[in-house]
Amino acid sequence: MARSSFSITLDKRGLDAAIDDNLNRQLPFIVSRALNDTAKNARDALRTAMPQYFDRPTPYTMNSVRITYATKSRLAATVGYKDESFKGTPATKYLLPEVEGGNRSVKRMEQSLRRIGLLPADMYVVPGSAARLDQYGNVARGQIVEVLAYLQAFGEQGYRANMTGKRRDRLARGVKGAMGYSYFVLRRREGKLLPGIYRKQHYGNDARIAHLAYGAAKPVFIFVNTPRYAPRFPFDNIVGGAVSANLDANTAAAFALAMSTPKR
Repeated sequence: MARSSFSITLDKRGLDAAIDDNLNRQLPFIVSRALNDTAKNARDALRTAMPQYFDRPTPYTMNSVRITYATKSRLAATVGYKDESFKGTPATKYLLPEVEGGNRSVKRMEQSLRRIGLLPADMYVVPGSAARLDQYGNVARGQIVEVLAYLQAFGEQGYRANMTGKRRDRLARGVKGAMGYSYFVLRRREGKLLPGIYRKQHYGNDARIAHLAYGAAKPVFIFVNTPRYAPRFPFDNIVGGAVSANLDANTAAAFALAMSTPKR
């Protein structure tokens, strides 16, 4: 009698072992790929959220998020702020108080003013009504340089680190002679004028120094007590939300990629 069927069998133990071996070899790639893709999602979420919490954030601020990527030998990815800067203030110094709360860090201009004794050690500067603001709402760098040149406040860590004393003096004299107005500093309140740096316009040949006519003075910077920030940028919540929303899908995508290609 002819057979009507044929039984096919497979040694599942060998297949399971082969699958387990391949998966174990691919696992570091799967995990590191999923972590890195999720870190990128978190970075994008932070960038998207910044304009909702900060007034006109600069490109420097928008690009301040750093990823430390996972590798197959180090299965951890981190998302944080850059803590160094070739020029300007590192993001950690001015953004962390917005995340965690606390005192604002000291700016370079404030360091320069303190060094020459014009800004009390326990005070900071904020823009006044005569400050020229850039498109991001910050005091224009040109005006900061002008004020520091006038006050001869360029120092070792200031805006002109390599400027000699003679060059600094010539620049200050040039600013005084060409701009048609002068600056003066009030370290303590004078009538209605708060402590700060003021600008006084000169008219014609009237070269009287500004502090003889407070009434026409306009504040460029006001001296204030230590600014203290309440936490307002929910960094952890934003990153946590991005991880919850993307990690599973990124892991599945990394697994599919690993299984469809040779060992990574």
